Amino acid sequence: MNKISSIILRIIIILSSIVGVIVSIFALPTFGTAIAKNFPEYAFLQYPIIFGLYLAAICFFFALFQFWLLLNGIDQGGILLAKRLKAIRFSAIMFSILYVFCAMPIIFLAADADDAPGLIFFGMYLDLFPIGIAAIADILEKKC
Repeated sequence: MNKISSIILRIIIILSSIVGVIVSIFALPTFGTAIAKNFPEYAFLQYPIIFGLYLAAICFFFALFQFWLLLNGIDQGGILLAKRLKAIRFSAIMFSILYVFCAMPIIFLAADADDAPGLIFFGMYLDLFPIGIAAIADILEKKC
């Protein structure tokens, strides 16, 4: 792998992890209070939803760490490690499942309250990224 592309991928991993930490620290607690304030009939779901989204964040950080280790393996030996790809695939699938069960119901309620069906498509669009990553990891894993 080209040294420049490896450095660019590492910078992307670092920036993604910084954004993930910022979202986990600032946005998720605000999201939880917004659930309780805007949908008082579903306020009892505030903490389970936030817990599930924090689990999704853990899956996100685990996938970034595995991708970092995969880049180390590629730089050192030029080989793709199947166990890293399997871990990335599993993490992406778990992130997608947790996102669908924890974030999509609230996005659906918000879209219904504001009469904005495009918000549902935006939420579904965000769920396509981990599904795409899982598909790419599966294809690369089968090539190893």
